Amino acid sequence: MWSSSDYGGSIGTTSDFGGGYMASMSAGTGQKKISYQGTIVPCTCAEIMAANQDGDKFVSSCGIEFSQISVVGIIRSVNESSTRVEYEVDDYTGPCLPVKLFTEDQDNTSSGLQSRPFRELSYVRVHGHVRNFQGVKHVIAFRVIHLSDMNELTAHIMEVIYTRMLYAKIKQDENNGANVKSIFSEVGSHNAPGSTSNGLTVLQNQILAIVRTFVGERGIPVSQLTEKLRGIPERQIREDLDFLSAEGHVYSTVDDDHFRATES
Repeated sequence: MWSSSDYGGSIGTTSDFGGGYMASMSAGTGQKKISYQGTIVPCTCAEIMAANQDGDKFVSSCGIEFSQISVVGIIRSVNESSTRVEYEVDDYTGPCLPVKLFTEDQDNTSSGLQSRPFRELSYVRVHGHVRNFQGVKHVIAFRVIHLSDMNELTAHIMEVIYTRMLYAKIKQDENNGANVKSIFSEVGSHNAPGSTSNGLTVLQNQILAIVRTFVGERGIPVSQLTEKLRGIPERQIREDLDFLSAEGHVYSTVDDDHFRATES
């Protein structure tokens, strides 16, 4: 699904990403920070825990700035109170990541999210904001989803690797004097012509790009999206379609299995 042509050719992978997938032996020095602010960045627990704080954002060891992240891992502990649920999430890349989900902010009935806390040893996907309290990093989650298919874990790992390879390409082209601004627009909207860093994940941008290019009044069938995005579970594609629909990027047509883009 990811080919070198997707991000402009072969890319070296010697950068240090703060632990986990594709981590190198040592971090570089004097690296220029590349911002991914406003976008949900796929990360590892180790990368988040090792990041340095810079104001209201965090900087990974390879120079990526982020504040909103997605993480996939297994729940090691659960602590429930009247206002929130605290998880410790482990993705085997480093220390467990503390995650706090404030239940008073959740409308589980309308969103379809689970109303009860997930149990230990459950695999979940977390979307949230990175915070630092008294020197301890944690995530304030706005979404915690159960993984029903382990292919979703594989897909997350691929997103982590792909995103960092693209950043490596940006830095390489910057050193070569290329127009970094035009290349940077690919990061938040790869394969989504005309868009910018838009707060979507790599997979969500891929889905949006496919929907936009589809010609037909009925819209593209979910089955066709699943075929084009081989290896991505249909459940995850449907969840991302629901998110894109809620954000106003796509809408269902004749039924819940056909979608069109609001801007084609």
